[in-house]
Amino acid sequence: MDHVSGSEKLPVDEKESQEEILRSIQKVFEPQEQHVNDDQMTNEDDGDDEEEEPEIDPEDQHARTGRLKSVLSSLDWLWSSGYERMDQAMESVADGSRDPRWRIPMGESGILDFVLGLLGVPTLTYALKLHILRLIGNSCADTANFNRRESGSSRFFEFLAFNNSPAKRYFVAAIYRTGFIQYMHRLCANKKAASELELAPEESAIVLLRIAADRELLYDMEDFVALVNTAVAYLQHETFQKALVLHGGLDTTVTVLVDSYTRFDSHPSIGSSPPGQEEAKILSQMRSNLNLVLSDVSALPEFKDTCPIVSPFSSYLRRWLSSPQLQLQVCACIMLGNLARSDAACEEFVHTSQVHKPLIAILTDANDPQLLHAAMGFLKNLALPVKNKEEIGNSGVFEILPRLWALDTLHQIQFSSISLARQLVNNTHKNARKLCARLSDDLDSPAHMRSNLSLLIALFDRTDVEPTKMEISRLMVAVCRVVSTSTARPPEEMGRVRKMFFSMHPEIGRPLGYMVSQTKWPALRSEGWFVFALMARHPEGAEYISSMLHDAPVFQPLVEALTGEKLIAPKVSPPSTPLLEAQVVGDESTESASQPHPQAAEMARLDRQNVLVLVSELLKNYGPEMAVMRKTLFEDLLKGGGERVLSEKESVSLGRLEDPTLKEKGAGPA
Repeated sequence: MDHVSGSEKLPVDEKESQEEILRSIQKVFEPQEQHVNDDQMTNEDDGDDEEEEPEIDPEDQHARTGRLKSVLSSLDWLWSSGYERMDQAMESVADGSRDPRWRIPMGESGILDFVLGLLGVPTLTYALKLHILRLIGNSCADTANFNRRESGSSRFFEFLAFNNSPAKRYFVAAIYRTGFIQYMHRLCANKKAASELELAPEESAIVLLRIAADRELLYDMEDFVALVNTAVAYLQHETFQKALVLHGGLDTTVTVLVDSYTRFDSHPSIGSSPPGQEEAKILSQMRSNLNLVLSDVSALPEFKDTCPIVSPFSSYLRRWLSSPQLQLQVCACIMLGNLARSDAACEEFVHTSQVHKPLIAILTDANDPQLLHAAMGFLKNLALPVKNKEEIGNSGVFEILPRLWALDTLHQIQFSSISLARQLVNNTHKNARKLCARLSDDLDSPAHMRSNLSLLIALFDRTDVEPTKMEISRLMVAVCRVVSTSTARPPEEMGRVRKMFFSMHPEIGRPLGYMVSQTKWPALRSEGWFVFALMARHPEGAEYISSMLHDAPVFQPLVEALTGEKLIAPKVSPPSTPLLEAQVVGDESTESASQPHPQAAEMARLDRQNVLVLVSELLKNYGPEMAVMRKTLFEDLLKGGGERVLSEKESVSLGRLEDPTLKEKGAGPA
């Protein structure tokens, strides 16, 4: 609709009609009863004593609604006529809305919907905007205007999108002390309100957060939390999440998060005392909710494009890693961790930003499980690229991991810390050396023949958490693989290294044997046989593997792999912790325990091939040292297994190892 500007002159008769209509509107609100003295919009009492409102008379409400319907017709005529007197008319209506008895009739008569529809008109004068906002604020002081009129709830989004700061400062204190925010929160959380949310401006959450971040607006902690929680309710939906990133709302969001720690400690304009225990709990929950939303936001492709690793926002988050505030640290770990999704990004984080150092500092001192888990997850991502492993290993991480391994009551943290060590050791000789270094240089100390690896073997023996036992086994296999394949030193020296390794860790056979004897994770069992065959290629490893095969739980699966027959009934594995079990093979995309292996025949072929190589290498490198009967047994197994391979016409030649991790992932192990 096109309307003439208020500055244009109207014909005399039409001007007189406007004067008449204005007087009729003013007459409706003439004080037949006692007025409310103070404008609801400017009531700045301390909030302890609520205003006592008059008792509502249904007949009186009905009569007022009827009178306001005539006012609505008059307002509509004034608006259509060019709204020269519209400012004054709206001022009269807004003044009338100060009286609580007019509030419900304002909604029932249609006036509230009418003025909400005007907010989107760009040519409104400042005075008209101000009176419209006063009217909305006063009318919203009675939540019935929301609860009774949800059918028109989409109109309220037009109000939410309005962002005229001078006018906003006038009405915001009153309107946010009413049911408006609570109503919007319920609307966002209501699954039936999807259509209303589709009509909401995509900047709705940003507007709410900007209001919450504005320290010039005077409201208490309850209102602050209500604003933020309502914004969070919007941000449960991807449309608003993307808008937050694309329309510059991230800076405002983190400002709100930081502000929540100090705003209510001793704000002079609010006069509040520091938050008590209950208030602190409410603020903490609000921060957690905001962190969850930011976690989802940082997983969006738009976030990576808008906030690259080298950007002011990422730099701001990196500073949070050293913040004394736990929730800020958690938020930084999660959001930055979601940027670490490629080798290039992880390498930039480590070699350019040096972000692994504050993460290691967190793992050194923190005790909060949420923070430890977030920091560990981020550091595990950074440890995946080969280029990062030594850099992180040289930053003191192996010195602080034993503290986390000792957290027997925090199984998830314990598991993740072992997994981090495994990631760092994979195919990295220097890190394997650090893990296996002596705990003491004192020849007389018992720790002289112990290492961090010894601590993990002790943990393997004492824990009954199956995923933790498996992760320790995987770490042992990773170390043995490095020890058996490393070319960092001359062959003679590596032989001495292997001999010392097995001498210092004689109990390593227990976790190694566990890996090939379990039946829950076939892919990991295959990885174990592959590394056993690598170990058997050297005399030191062959000797140790031969001693391990004296144990029936290890020898039985070897025979089964070669012959396809079981010597005895398999031992049923005890139930494990569900959350950890799902992660045991998750790091390398192997399969969950609850699902049968989709390539069982291929895994059996792989196992048979690698076990054949293992037995062949054992006989070659340790056969002369074996007892005659034992050597004969292995020779018979080798012959029978080889014949089975030939009878099945398998294409792989005897003596060739096949890495199961390559079959699983199409690339070398992480």
